[in-house]
Amino acid sequence: MNHQQARAALEQRLERDADDILGFVQKIVQIPSENPDGDTTQLVSFLTDWMDERGLDHEIVAPQPTMPNVLAGFDGGEPGKHLILNGHLDIFPAGDPTQWSDDPYSGAVRDGKLFGRGVIDMKTGTAASFLAYRYLHEMRQQLGGRLTLTAVSDEETGGTWGTGYLMDNYPDVIGDCVLNGEPSTPYTIRFGEKGPVWLDMLVRTPGGHGAYTHLSKSAIQETAEIIGRIERLADQPVTLPADILAAVEAARPELDAALGAGATDIVKQVTVNIGTIRGGVKTNVIAADCYTGVDLRAPVGHSAQSLLEQFEAILADYPDASYELFKVSEPSVCTPDHEMVRILQRNGEAVRGIRPKPAISIGGTDCRFWRWRGIPAYVYGPIPYNMGAADEYVTLDDLYGTVRIHVLSAFDYLTGSME
Repeated sequence: MNHQQARAALEQRLERDADDILGFVQKIVQIPSENPDGDTTQLVSFLTDWMDERGLDHEIVAPQPTMPNVLAGFDGGEPGKHLILNGHLDIFPAGDPTQWSDDPYSGAVRDGKLFGRGVIDMKTGTAASFLAYRYLHEMRQQLGGRLTLTAVSDEETGGTWGTGYLMDNYPDVIGDCVLNGEPSTPYTIRFGEKGPVWLDMLVRTPGGHGAYTHLSKSAIQETAEIIGRIERLADQPVTLPADILAAVEAARPELDAALGAGATDIVKQVTVNIGTIRGGVKTNVIAADCYTGVDLRAPVGHSAQSLLEQFEAILADYPDASYELFKVSEPSVCTPDHEMVRILQRNGEAVRGIRPKPAISIGGTDCRFWRWRGIPAYVYGPIPYNMGAADEYVTLDDLYGTVRIHVLSAFDYLTGSME
């Protein structure tokens, strides 16, 4: 059987297996894997049993026992390129279950949608990686190169025990190219992302009776003044590299249509989000402390470290203020003109009737770990309906489309059949 015949058989198999594919995604959605607290052991147990039943060798890598990672790989029948499939198993907490139409882990299917916490971020995409690995393993002698699966458990809290650990300790996961199924919308292929700076700020003053404002500043009022200055960080000019800017602008209609008007502009700017604020004890008491969670994001063409230094310069004017840094991550980018981009575009057009355009991501993914090492890494996945909110769902069209395009694109990359 030549590559063309093998590919046609694979397409037919994906059509026949539609119910099994949906059932697989539904099952992993029904297994909670919230982070925090980050315990993914139940989900990993199901997935490794699923792999064992299909004769897929694997390794559990668990530097943090409650956050195990699944690692697997096989060689094709001839030399070639090394493709990495990457997805994460941990998800946002479901929040208040009374805000959901169904149990957050029901996996309910209705009106052409599959509901459940994590179905978008990112169990549909991770399922696509497992399914691509499974289908291609069965036809491995017809492939070139090597295919590696990395399913990690610490993406939502930084990746220290997940992709970051694998990259530092398992050189075989570096590869030549990465395919990831985080939500991108079927209209875009993400080839870069912003760099976050996350920190907690504390302003502490003596406080006192609310009538005695001459004796102490209010920590809340001082925090408000600081926040005003932090927000102005978003006004600074940023210059994107010419080729990156051209790709971003070319994808403007698609990105704005999928993520809301203004999304493309935000991609090119520093953003400031005051995520949490807590202070004071009573209306007529001068607040003695105020805690604030600050989320800064540096676009491609800027530096997260520079953004942190600008924040520190602001705080230097306020002796009552201090901060604790818990994440600083530089922006990451790879070429928008790559073989995998062209493969995804052709398959997107053939399977969905949509030719996705290269774009920069607003949110973050583990693809940054590869891009920092010069390895091209691309994100193609579903539309993020209610991601992080109640009634998170994926359309069945997006679910099947994501799986089929990942499977076929991995096949095409490892056979060179579309280049």
